[in-house]
Amino acid sequence: MANYYIADGEDEKMYAVETLSEGVFKVTNPAGETFEIDAFMPMEGRLNFVKDNRSLDFDVREFNGDKIIQRRGLRTTIEVLNERQRRMRVAGVGGKGKTGPDLTSPMAGKVVAIQCAVGDSAEEGQVLVIVEAMKMENDLKAHMAGKIVSIPVSVGDAVEVGDVLVTLEAADA
Repeated sequence: MANYYIADGEDEKMYAVETLSEGVFKVTNPAGETFEIDAFMPMEGRLNFVKDNRSLDFDVREFNGDKIIQRRGLRTTIEVLNERQRRMRVAGVGGKGKTGPDLTSPMAGKVVAIQCAVGDSAEEGQVLVIVEAMKMENDLKAHMAGKIVSIPVSVGDAVEVGDVLVTLEAADA
């Protein structure tokens, strides 16, 4: 069982990461291959991985709220996700670059709050609906900026995975 996941923001690859001991991690890549790495931060803004007696050094920066790692001029955006966030990403909720107008439910649960109305403008990342599942409230956020054109659910409704919660019209449409 992974402790957390790393989502490569450039091509949406998901890497499972399990902590084996202090600074030692087991990583499973998208192809299902596993390997161990030693990881440490020798100084602020630097990350060092050791894999198969080979050292890989990365610069770590934040740009426009995103974590960026860079090595030899190659740069990628990454996100560290817990299991719940991974499930939401796989279901298409909150993923950068998600296309389509619909915000769908990543889980079965009950709508406990709707924080928008038809005609409202929404910013990417803004909480639109809160769904309770397994006694946890989950903030479901807009995957793009736009205008709310429909909300086919009401507070108290039971929803299933994939049910449409809010439909947005892209801001640039």
